[in-house]
Amino acid sequence: MRTIKLLCSLRNQKYIYLIIIIFVYLSQKNTKKVSEHKKRIGVINLPNGQNVGNILVKFAMFNILKQFGLNATIITPKLYPIMKVDLSFIHRTINSNLLELKEEFSELHESDYDYLIVNSDQTWALYGKYFFDVGFLQFAENWKIPKFIYATSIGSDFWPHNNVKVKEKIKKLLKSFSGISFREKGLIKLAEENLGIKGVFVLDPTLLLEQDIYLKEIKDYNNTFYNNDKYIFVYNLHPNKILERIAKESSEKFNYKIKKLQINKNDYIENFIYGLNNSQAVLTDSFHGTIFSLMFNKPFISFIDTNTRRLGKGRFDSLKEVFKLENRIVDPLDNINISLNLLLETPNINKTLFNELKRFSINYLKKNLDIL
Repeated sequence: MRTIKLLCSLRNQKYIYLIIIIFVYLSQKNTKKVSEHKKRIGVINLPNGQNVGNILVKFAMFNILKQFGLNATIITPKLYPIMKVDLSFIHRTINSNLLELKEEFSELHESDYDYLIVNSDQTWALYGKYFFDVGFLQFAENWKIPKFIYATSIGSDFWPHNNVKVKEKIKKLLKSFSGISFREKGLIKLAEENLGIKGVFVLDPTLLLEQDIYLKEIKDYNNTFYNNDKYIFVYNLHPNKILERIAKESSEKFNYKIKKLQINKNDYIENFIYGLNNSQAVLTDSFHGTIFSLMFNKPFISFIDTNTRRLGKGRFDSLKEVFKLENRIVDPLDNINISLNLLLETPNINKTLFNELKRFSINYLKKNLDIL
């Protein structure tokens, strides 16, 4: 009231305007100071590997958080000191926001982050000394900042961590998480049965980005290996006689050449995106090979990897259910007839359902980052 009386008592309007201008200026200055502090997100990932999915889930999460206006650091433990891993793509696209730990997670400090995210891929299947740190943020057990999990996986169709002490430790660590989400629908049930926790299904982070973001990274890339040919792009992680037979038969039937991803090349991520995008069709046993075939709207057949070391059928089952791909995702053990004509037809997916899941997944991230 005193302020109003003061303003009313001023006979000259220019003083009132001056006071208003000063007030607005100070308000904008204070707002700018608050907005200048971007939320700092630490994104915990699997160790870097010569693996398409390993690199692209990191690239995807970094770019999603960047679109949110957040400052993300991609953090990985250096688990394979002997293995030579080419990181040229991730260094170029993520730049200085990649932190590969030299020693232990104890290098990290709570004061450097506002939030921690366990990123996607098989972060609940990592055996060895980093199991609890990567999958369950043991190093940050006593940190006060918010923590949550995005689209984790165990890479198998059964619960592998049956040791009672391990289960109890996982339960204890998960109590401080604001959100838990899974890449496979089957893992929701497994986690509830074995840990007594409720999680939600979200899309793999690579599916949350638009196709153009990936293609922008190869706009100046040219690989003559793929040029001037109509070809089937083959990306298989393990030997698969049925996949190889289908590749040979379809090559002969449609007069397509066969081009295999050369994973040992330094530019294998660019090679993957470019080769798949310029192909007529795709044959793969890879989860991310399947995802990018969908994203780039390519005719494809995906073969569930029955290698006993992986047992990752649940990942494909979720894709089959969500995108109605029963005829395109094949279990070689079922001994079914495979129609080669699928390699002439683009997949007919339920785009309404996909867009709903995409919205839900993005909102899950925003909610746990307090930006919804």
